[in-house]
Amino acid sequence: MLTSAAMEFCYVPAGPFWMGSRDDPDAERDEQPHRLEIPYGYWIGRYPVTNAQFGEFAAAGGYREARYWREARAAKYWNSDGYKGWRDNERRQKPRDVGEPYTLPNHPVVEVSWYEGLAYTRWLQEWLTGQIPAGWRVRLPNEPEWEKAARGGVEMPAQKLLRLVTEGLTDERAPTMHPNLQERQRYPWGNEPDANRANYDESGIGTTSAVGCFAGGASVYGVEELSGNVWEWTRSLWGSDYQKSSYGYPYVASDGRENLAAGFSDLRIIRGGSYYVNRIRVRCARRSWYYPDYWDNLGGFRVVVSP
Repeated sequence: MLTSAAMEFCYVPAGPFWMGSRDDPDAERDEQPHRLEIPYGYWIGRYPVTNAQFGEFAAAGGYREARYWREARAAKYWNSDGYKGWRDNERRQKPRDVGEPYTLPNHPVVEVSWYEGLAYTRWLQEWLTGQIPAGWRVRLPNEPEWEKAARGGVEMPAQKLLRLVTEGLTDERAPTMHPNLQERQRYPWGNEPDANRANYDESGIGTTSAVGCFAGGASVYGVEELSGNVWEWTRSLWGSDYQKSSYGYPYVASDGRENLAAGFSDLRIIRGGSYYVNRIRVRCARRSWYYPDYWDNLGGFRVVVSP
């Protein structure tokens, strides 16, 4: 069972990558490609957060700790009795139970809002005290971090670096790198969709699947299930108009799109697609959105650890 102590992380080295799509008939207008530099290396979860891992946060009283819920409290979705979003009938101290297979321990947690994902990262930050470098943070990925982890950089490491969280997530020296010959690939594994490499509609599963079932879909860094299974929350904003993003490309972190204090009317970016959607929506560049208080059985999240 993939508990918090069994969490694995993959290292993504600093450097440039191509964000967005080019020469892709399925590309949207808001996916115009640009080369973007991420000046720091970071660790990203090998898999989405599982029910077992999120359950540890809930069992530890995480839904009742005010320090994890600043944004939800400001939006009046949280008090000491728990979380209550616009779709909830009452306050709760765990995700809504939609039954198996969605609630199986090694399936990705679903039915969690952006606020719940954010709260989990703050609990995990405390849980990992001593396991990560001083000054580093556990958080939801921003859009560039997510997409680089999926597509790969202009250069790629000669060897993947995976590590159990209990082994310590250190600030790694720059690994040996070589050119990435598929630096603009559409999917984490290449340019063609493949229902044997990801859980999306053509896979025929029709529900979430246990993490680790699609190892053939791993990115160049070893990160798995960035295409399909569940949509994944990012910390980045889409804006208030669902038809057109307020925050297009090129990506500029300082333009307000990374404002965690933005209101509940500002949509948050989700990435990766799910078991329910088609091949177009599981591409590396595909952008979509949810309201931050929304939850359903299509959406979950993963975490990053970064400077």
